[in-house]
Amino acid sequence: MASCMLLLASCGAHISNPEDEHGDAGPGMWSTPAAVTVAATPAIEDDVTLTSNALEMVYAIADPMTGKKDLYHTSRTAIGAPWAAAVPLPFDRTASSEEAPRFSVDDQTLYFASDRAADDGNLDIYAVSHTASATTPWGKPGPVAPLTTALTEKWLSPCSDGHYVVVQSTAAGDTDLFEGVLGGGAPAPIDALNTTKSETGAFLTADCLTLYFASFQVTPERIFVAHRARVGAPWQPPVEVDEFRIAGGNAGAQEDPWLSADGRTFALASDAAGTKDIYLSTR
Repeated sequence: MASCMLLLASCGAHISNPEDEHGDAGPGMWSTPAAVTVAATPAIEDDVTLTSNALEMVYAIADPMTGKKDLYHTSRTAIGAPWAAAVPLPFDRTASSEEAPRFSVDDQTLYFASDRAADDGNLDIYAVSHTASATTPWGKPGPVAPLTTALTEKWLSPCSDGHYVVVQSTAAGDTDLFEGVLGGGAPAPIDALNTTKSETGAFLTADCLTLYFASFQVTPERIFVAHRARVGAPWQPPVEVDEFRIAGGNAGAQEDPWLSADGRTFALASDAAGTKDIYLSTR
């Protein structure tokens, strides 16, 4: 648990106002996760990610009939300010699924998974440029080779030196964590972290040394964290993250972890309130 605590401290005081995220949580103490109002509706909301400064958020809303997802965007002017009404991203397609977003370290690229090549459920990785202050803030999406295979590829999470972790399906029918280099060959499985159950929701910190992910090795699904000393060094055994218990919720799943660049905002999705919603915790 000592390695886990490098980034995660014990759960702190509850934030009474969901939008006042730095209110009563002291340094080093995580607040009780609070639902993000615009992303906590009766719809199924998950697949959350934010820009490194925690001022823009992208998440998915799932169609309850087809399971296909659409990506939505919301923003705020400052930490603690209200989130704007969420709007669909302009490159979203009705016939396809867009999901599992992650921003690049400089926030200028959004990676996401989509089956838009054939609308057949086979997810590949796509990238789209992003400039928050531009009149047209989103570019045109394009596929990211070599992550366009017959396998399912999602949750590409890059770090500062071009390394990335991605979630990929396996012959056994589950999903595992893989690591590669942008512009390089096929990624390799991270055997030290993969189990016989599915691992998903990868988030790699900018220094490439800490990896958050969700795993079905426990029931319900929970978030785990693993560390390594340097790129190329072995990953230490993962530790279950237990700091983000949701007040008043049932024993719901926790997934889709994300951590801000300053280490003070943590995002996740959970069905603790009944359907999946987006939650933020701060310290």
